[in-house]
Parts: sequence; structure tokens; C-alpha cells
Amino acid sequence: MRNVSNAFLLTLLTALYWIFDIIWWLVIVWVVISWILFFSSQTSFRWKHRTAWGILNQLNDIFSAMTYPVLKPFRRILPPHKTAGVDWSPMLLLLAIMLVRTFLGYLVGPILLR
Repeated sequence: MRNVSNAFLLTLLTALYWIFDIIWWLVIVWVVISWILFFSSQTSFRWKHRTAWGILNQLNDIFSAMTYPVLKPFRRILPPHKTAGVDWSPMLLLLAIMLVRTFLGYLVGPILLR
């Protein structure tokens, strides 16, 4: 019975880690794309390379739509208009993912090692 519950717990923990990894990388890619889009809009890149600009805009829209649901609670905690226009929600989300993964590792690790 213990091996079955340990196997289930390990499977559940692995699935949670995968979900956290997917969210982690979606947020990282979205932040990098939004920075590239912002800084390229400050130069003549957007007029010289309209196709690349359009692709970057579409990618930004796609990743924004994927990350918005998980970032929304953090934006309620620390809205950008109260932090001089800086959106700290991606950093807060990544910090929360790191803390939850560490907590789960410490909580479930000793159980799995028995």
C-alpha cells in the first residue's frame, strides 16, 4: 500500500513540477518578447522590418493571453499604476513558483525517501 501511495504522490508531484515549469517558461518568454517589442518600438526597427514587427506583436499577444490568467492575481496585489508603471507581477509569480516548488520538495521529499 505504501508503494502505491508513494508512486501516486511522486506522479502528482512530477505533474505539478511540469505545470510550474511550463508556466515559468511561458512567463520568461513573454517578458523577453515584451522587452524586445518595447525597445524595438523606440527605434526605427518597426518601420524597417514591418514583417518582424508584426510577428513580434502577434507573439506578444499570444503569450499575453496565455500568461494573463496566472498573472492577474499578482497584478491585483501590486498594480502597475502604483509602482511607477513597472509591472512586477511576473517577478512575483516566478518567486511564488520557486517558493511553492521548494516547499513541496521539503514537504514531500522525506515521505518519498522512506
